[in-house]
Amino acid sequence: MSRIYDDQKLQNLPLINRSWSSSWNTKTWTEKGDGVLVEGTVQNRHKVCITDSAGTKNRYYILLIKVSRAHKRQFDSSGQEMEPNFSQTTKVSTGFLNSSYKVEAKGKSDVLSEAALSSLVAVPELASLTKDLVSGDLLTLWLPEASAENMEIELGTAFRFKTQGNSPFICSMTRQEGQWTATANYAGGEQVGASWTDKIMAVKASSSSAPPAPSTGDDIIEDDEWDD
Repeated sequence: MSRIYDDQKLQNLPLINRSWSSSWNTKTWTEKGDGVLVEGTVQNRHKVCITDSAGTKNRYYILLIKVSRAHKRQFDSSGQEMEPNFSQTTKVSTGFLNSSYKVEAKGKSDVLSEAALSSLVAVPELASLTKDLVSGDLLTLWLPEASAENMEIELGTAFRFKTQGNSPFICSMTRQEGQWTATANYAGGEQVGASWTDKIMAVKASSSSAPPAPSTGDDIIEDDEWDD
């Protein structure tokens, strides 16, 4: 993937000051709805300080995202997050060692259109604070400054974002190139420190003594395995 070279660190971005006429309380927006999952590339970013009527300062990074796809966040009856249905079909192995496969219906894709995504996360009063920072059809997301510590967000880098409720506020983000760079993983919200390599090696170590499970010849093959 091509990238726009940029060696400007997040903390070196110029601070843009904005005033808020009442008490700043993000729960006004983040406690509505389940939120969305957005995949896209960072096209631009700004550092903003919101000062409310009590003089309290709240700092955010405004990320402008070129969206590749988006879905509503899905949760089961116990409150655990489930992976959205990214496509309407899945591939099922029908031969030895995945030598052949068939395509079966997986159900209707729950992908969000650009208009549906905007209607879910757009907050008019927040948009008024950043309208001079936005260009084109880019999605505006807000990342709390505290969540961006030790992060490198290069322009042109692809991320998967999750919003807190139906709002533009990011609750976690992960780099789509295999390396975790955010505060929580996809489903569980656990602290992220290990790379995919570390996690895979840990799984291999724990399962090395277990006998291999018998193959049924009808194993599900996830979509990602066929993307190459």
